[in-house]
Amino acid sequence: MRWTEQAPMLPLQPLGALAGRAPDLEAWLRDAAADAGLLVAVSAAAAGTVSRHLAAHEDEQGGLLLGEVYAEDQDAARSRVVRITQAVPSQDYSGTGVSLRMESGVWEEARRRLGPDELVVGWYHSHPGLGAFFSDTDRRTQRAFFPHAYSVGWVVDPLRGESAWFVGSESLPPARVARGTDGGND
Repeated sequence: MRWTEQAPMLPLQPLGALAGRAPDLEAWLRDAAADAGLLVAVSAAAAGTVSRHLAAHEDEQGGLLLGEVYAEDQDAARSRVVRITQAVPSQDYSGTGVSLRMESGVWEEARRRLGPDELVVGWYHSHPGLGAFFSDTDRRTQRAFFPHAYSVGWVVDPLRGESAWFVGSESLPPARVARGTDGGND
């Protein structure tokens, strides 16, 4: 066997493909500067799945986020829009009020549900009663498992009604979050 160092082929979408799928997102891109950062657009269906999942538990819960990535020049480092179309709740986990460990079954379920233009774009989890922030452990998880420019981390405190979004290996805030966009298929 011969080993070849080759970057994986990701199903990245060209920015022009937003025209037919999400004109409101295309308009934002037109108005935003090229260095404005990442736009995270979450479908109403995906947001609803996350909300229902996290509200039903007093301990930390979480799952994976699936969606489409729109990038300049098919370069993941130049991602401009992430459209979150599905949320996959972890069914096999161990959680307390301050910690969560999701088992590998959530990845298997995510792979099963991926559409042809979709990939795992990030993760979500709750901080019930603690507020919406990324802890040091959350930042390490983001850096280890979700290090791409398009990688999204979403923290929700269902008791306080707070949420916060983080992107990339440095867990920075996105340029904008658009909730309730079309295109969900949960």
